[in-house]
Amino acid sequence: MQTKTPIQQRLSADYQAFIKVADSLTEEQFHKNNDDKWSVADVMQHLYLSARPIVRLMTGPRDVLRQWGEANSPSRDYDDIASAYRKILATGVKAPAAMLPRVEDMQAEKSELMMRFTGIYQTLIDAVGTWSDLEVDSYCIPHPVLGKLTVREMLIFTSVHTQHHLRLLPEV
Repeated sequence: MQTKTPIQQRLSADYQAFIKVADSLTEEQFHKNNDDKWSVADVMQHLYLSARPIVRLMTGPRDVLRQWGEANSPSRDYDDIASAYRKILATGVKAPAAMLPRVEDMQAEKSELMMRFTGIYQTLIDAVGTWSDLEVDSYCIPHPVLGKLTVREMLIFTSVHTQHHLRLLPEV
């Protein structure tokens, strides 16, 4: 059975890679939109907003997750989740409104956005440590476009999603 440690390490490497990119930018570069594409700040806020509900579910009472039932098949691996995400992206699907950066959020300075982003990822990584391997493979969380995922799959998705956006960051 797969352990949680590789997921924690991957999530840590993902957010640190993102922070490294953001840290290398001036405040202006960080907030600059290019050709109607999201700025690095926008992307960082989107990733924060995407991770926040997962953190809330993973740090709250496990009973809340029972509403989505138990997994009826083994958790898929990174490659399977990445493939499913690429396929759904190819349909033109966009992030739900609740996951879009709001103008008022973007008034914050780079340091504040980076601290918020780092905090949510670190809280997520820490939360993983409070779950057993059996639990991350048994409990499910609904994803807006991928459907019901095991907690492990949702954690893997968070990494896939972060990597996706890292690759798309605008050149400055």
